Amino acid sequence: MFDIGFWELAVLAVVALLVVGPERLPQLVRDGGRWLRAFRRFITETRFEIERELDADVARDFKRGLAEMDELMRIAPDREPPTKSVPPVAAPDPDPPPPGT
Repeated sequence: MFDIGFWELAVLAVVALLVVGPERLPQLVRDGGRWLRAFRRFITETRFEIERELDADVARDFKRGLAEMDELMRIAPDREPPTKSVPPVAAPDPDPPPPGT
């Protein structure tokens, strides 16, 4: 996601050490870790909830489609669902034509 290498992190650590000081730096790192963990948990829960809602929408649309098909079948009961019919096979000719004609 972010293109941060080792040297960028090392510079960031040195700057943080100079700005915050060695006494407060460990607490700052712990707090940063807690914030990052809370942010990741929020993102994961949000993604899960969105996926669950989308699945519910798909299921609701599917059920609605099935209900519409049932209603159509109820309205037109004389219509039977199409059956797969096999076309008749032609019988072979009992008298084949003579060769050479």
